[in-house]
Amino acid sequence: MIRNFLSLVLCILSLCTLSAAPRRVHTIGDSTMSDYKPAATPKRGWGMYLQAFFYPDSVQVNNRGKSGASTRTFYETENLWPSVKKQMAAGDYLIIQFAHNDEKCKGEDVYAQNAKLRAEGKDTLTDMRGTEPNTTYKEYLRTYIREAREMGVTPVLMSPICRAYFKDGKINSEGRHDLSPLPLREGTGVGPKDYVRCMREVAQEMGVPFLDMTARSQELYESSGADYCMAHFFNCGDKTHTSAAGGMAIASLAYELIVNSPELKEMHAWMHFPTQEAYTAYATNIEESGKKAAFAAKGTPFSEVLSVANLQNLTMKKSGKQAQLLPLEGAWPAGEVDEVANRYIEYSIAAEKKKGLVIESITLPVRGQGGAGMNLHINYGFGEHFDGVTTIYENTALPKNKWLTVQLDQPILVPAGQTLYIRVLPWYDSNGKPQTKKSLQLKDLKISGKRLQ
Repeated sequence: MIRNFLSLVLCILSLCTLSAAPRRVHTIGDSTMSDYKPAATPKRGWGMYLQAFFYPDSVQVNNRGKSGASTRTFYETENLWPSVKKQMAAGDYLIIQFAHNDEKCKGEDVYAQNAKLRAEGKDTLTDMRGTEPNTTYKEYLRTYIREAREMGVTPVLMSPICRAYFKDGKINSEGRHDLSPLPLREGTGVGPKDYVRCMREVAQEMGVPFLDMTARSQELYESSGADYCMAHFFNCGDKTHTSAAGGMAIASLAYELIVNSPELKEMHAWMHFPTQEAYTAYATNIEESGKKAAFAAKGTPFSEVLSVANLQNLTMKKSGKQAQLLPLEGAWPAGEVDEVANRYIEYSIAAEKKKGLVIESITLPVRGQGGAGMNLHINYGFGEHFDGVTTIYENTALPKNKWLTVQLDQPILVPAGQTLYIRVLPWYDSNGKPQTKKSLQLKDLKISGKRLQ
């Protein structure tokens, strides 16, 4: 009897402990949502600010948006969707927002495109992000929904924010993620290529809350005007990625959409709209915490020159200490505005089994050869699954034919037994058409720091 009573008490205590733990709202999507280091880029994803609208003792926001991701690549990349699933638990919520990178084949599926190219004896595409909105895009959305529900997690579909593509003061159809060919006629076999419409149809089909961020962001941009949008919301050098002000504004719209959704009543009790002062302080903290940190670590100084450990979907020609890099297909694809997760140059350094190390400086000379549209990110991650991905450098539009030395002085701690991988991810601003005779040139990557005692 006493044993049964004690077991009951322990069970009740464990349930109380579980109920006291904060719930989590997981956000998955692309670069318009993702986290950024303020020291690396002026871009800010709206997911960085969503936590400000939740009581921190009730909900923790786990922002897992990833620069360059589409529904396909986020699902198939091991350190993305599989790792998010490990972080989810019954009772959590999952906000899903994709489309920007699903559009890379102009509304066609990249596998279908490659089948056509092979049949014609042409080179195939290596950028595997593109999905067709009515078929593969929908199926990946359904897959996220099914797998979340199997875990007791509530999925929410949120349509993508608009691109700032203005025409006569209005956001055009491409800016609203509608790539339908014009004119669209019944009986011609030409179907709509509207990603927002297709997301809404999946939501209706599977009984999932649908939050129309596309329409809401369109209203915000058009009411603000093109000049104001580009000066305040999109002052990052393109019309896709928001600045801090833009990211904060979109996060406010996300709050509005959630609290106005009767299907998300449970979430309403966890949310509040912060005062302007509190919200500004929250954003300021993001900026301050993103500045360079220092490790007060004792150790033996080291300096090494790292050679390329891995090359993905690029060809490399070496001449002495200089390497010239081109896409496998020979041309930089059209329409790229962000990194491509499976196109990179990789370097690695391993810590000893029982001693970690601190990277204090990374130096890499780079040059955009043949044109001024070469862009790059430098990311780091750990282990074979590239966990903890962090962008530490971004340059959009390297100067033409001019060497630039990338000097990074943001310390990175590599725990004992871990391997740090550094990836350089290039893409080219093609102005609407593939670009040939353009390359990224690199010299030796130098790395220095301390091997910890």
